[in-house]
Amino acid sequence: MKKRALLLFPMADGQTGPAIKYAFEKLDYAVKSVDAKLQPQASYSVAYRYKPDLVFCSRTVELTEQVAQIKRKFPDAIVCMWNVDMRENIEAWKHLYPLIRLCDYHFVPDAGHIQQWRELNRNTFWLPQGLQDEVYDKPKEITDVDREKYSCDVSFAGGITGSLHRQRCQYLEAVKQTGAELKLWGCDGNPRVRNEEHNKMVALSKINIACTSPGLSSETMKKGTSVRVYKILGAGGFALELQREGIHEIFPKNVLKCYTSPEDLAKKVRYWLDHDWERWQIADTAYRWVRENATYTHRMRDALKHMEM
Repeated sequence: MKKRALLLFPMADGQTGPAIKYAFEKLDYAVKSVDAKLQPQASYSVAYRYKPDLVFCSRTVELTEQVAQIKRKFPDAIVCMWNVDMRENIEAWKHLYPLIRLCDYHFVPDAGHIQQWRELNRNTFWLPQGLQDEVYDKPKEITDVDREKYSCDVSFAGGITGSLHRQRCQYLEAVKQTGAELKLWGCDGNPRVRNEEHNKMVALSKINIACTSPGLSSETMKKGTSVRVYKILGAGGFALELQREGIHEIFPKNVLKCYTSPEDLAKKVRYWLDHDWERWQIADTAYRWVRENATYTHRMRDALKHMEM
């Protein structure tokens, strides 16, 4: 009989929740999901009927009492949580402490605060983001309209407001100063790009900027990076990411190139725009590597090893 996993994650947005569901199905689990954003109050009732072996939940504070009820009813079920976002210190997640304490296992995407987290939950482990490989891939088709819309030297898709993202403006301004054609998505009044539109954007940009949370200190961001990098590499793109301690413990140096400052980013942009063949080779190597080593299926397999399931 298949093991039963109950997933309590936001599902309607088509991002982490569906990716984890797809991964568990590939790992031959029976899977039931509850949208933790839209219906967190349904979690216990679904668990009562489903009788899960594993409950995997998101960083949703409304799940706290639901998870407590599940643990009382099913004491043998393993409960774990994955907080896929990063903040400067763990105090930012104080509202989640009761939920984190309830969980048997707690996963975080950066290694900077592991020891502090383990004072709260001793079974805290580093689990980086991954590629949603059923969604992000080389585009199925590119039209003339797509080329007009997305073709450029450099692209960036993400936010530029808020305390964690405001510093990105300095990096993007440095790119503009090179004279390269820069297109922005999801900020500066431009629409967000998702799924196949994202894949087209990546394919038609010579360079894709990742720029993971420049507002976070290097101490916080040990072995941490945004899911944005995986999406770029998984769609066959060439990515430039902000250098962080341990970044090449996640990605080999031959699949991800980094920069250290706005000035260095400008220098790297000029260099890689002048080295087409080498850039294409790196993007091709990265595409194959991320699909073979860093999908959500790989991440869920790693999590299960920590839980000895």
